[in-house]
Amino acid sequence: MKIIKKVIRFFIVFILVMTAGMGCSDSSNSPDLDNEDMGVGKAVVDVTGSITDEHTGAAFFTNPNHAFNILLGGHDDDDFDVDITKVDFDRGVSIPSAGTYSIGNLDSDDFRADYVNRGLGGRFFGDHHYTSDLAGGNGILVLESVSSNLITGSFEFTASLGALSDGTPVDPVTVSGTFSAVLDE
Repeated sequence: MKIIKKVIRFFIVFILVMTAGMGCSDSSNSPDLDNEDMGVGKAVVDVTGSITDEHTGAAFFTNPNHAFNILLGGHDDDDFDVDITKVDFDRGVSIPSAGTYSIGNLDSDDFRADYVNRGLGGRFFGDHHYTSDLAGGNGILVLESVSSNLITGSFEFTASLGALSDGTPVDPVTVSGTFSAVLDE
């Protein structure tokens, strides 16, 4: 029964993250952080472990009713996605204040995170989709500054493709980076 609840929760989080990401648009209210006047934030991500890669790309954050999401990559031709998510269906979620938060499993940590390497042909629920929910590792999210339209910070988390029946992570990776994320309205 616990596994069924986790699978249902995972799909609900996925739908919230994908719905939040679909509303990407440039906004004149967002700070302009890029060199091409596109109004997107910046992310730098390093991956080590079963695969090794470096990424740079876009950075946004969203705050629909029951979730707060930091969405890195996935914009135009970015070859990666990192989604750091907090969900609370009972009370809702507001934009967190500056501070240090745990990344791991939604049942026991502040946030959960996903990494998808689209450069290797990855997609959500497909190849090269790594999640902190199944890695059994500890991660950290540091929000350095928080305003209504810009969040800066850093993170590091362990993610895996899955877990064996004994809980051992399959092909774990460590994902770390920095970001300046703008509000995606």
